[in-house]
Amino acid sequence: MKEKQVLVIGLGRLGTALVNELWDTNVEILVVDKDEAAIEQVKDKTAAAFVGDGSDPRVLEGINAKEMDVAVVTAGEDFESSVLTVAALAQLKVPHILVRGATERQASILRTVGATRVFLVEDEMGRRLATEVLSPASSDFMEYASSFRVMPWVPSGDYVGKTLVELDLRKRHEITVLGCWRGGDARGKKKPAMPTPDYRVAQGDTLLVIGLHQAVEAFFSGQ
Repeated sequence: MKEKQVLVIGLGRLGTALVNELWDTNVEILVVDKDEAAIEQVKDKTAAAFVGDGSDPRVLEGINAKEMDVAVVTAGEDFESSVLTVAALAQLKVPHILVRGATERQASILRTVGATRVFLVEDEMGRRLATEVLSPASSDFMEYASSFRVMPWVPSGDYVGKTLVELDLRKRHEITVLGCWRGGDARGKKKPAMPTPDYRVAQGDTLLVIGLHQAVEAFFSGQ
């Protein structure tokens, strides 16, 4: 299975932290930022690093952004730039465009121009902080949870036609199936079903699997 290609546009604190987190995973990282000093700090952790304006369609075309699986736009302070960047990425048909927003109004506009996911950093941090204030124990568990990775998987080959018991993914690959979509249900945005051990995998099914980062990376690398 080929590495997922991720484009990070903007190397402020959030963009740099994202690159650092992705560095040890099975992901090919490309970054773009107008600040050469910011590029210098992360270039050794990326497949390619470019100095340029990520909101310029010519720059995005020049770095072959249309081949990316995911693009993450982190420069939330400059809303106009974020809108132009998302619109340019959408024009290039990048399938997953994640962008930072400051308000729900901004989020609505960003979705309109093509964002597939808008994350409101302050809101998400506020919810996490509230959890820690109300229940410090829960916060500790959240830290442990960050060691796990959840990924969708479309089985093929010898995996098709077998039950989950027969596949025995937990013993063989140290991963567990959390949910499943039958056939094209995943594309239709339906909620995943909770599979029983006798669930028989069919061609075109999508399974939602979880495991420690290392185990999930090893499994998908072997596909």
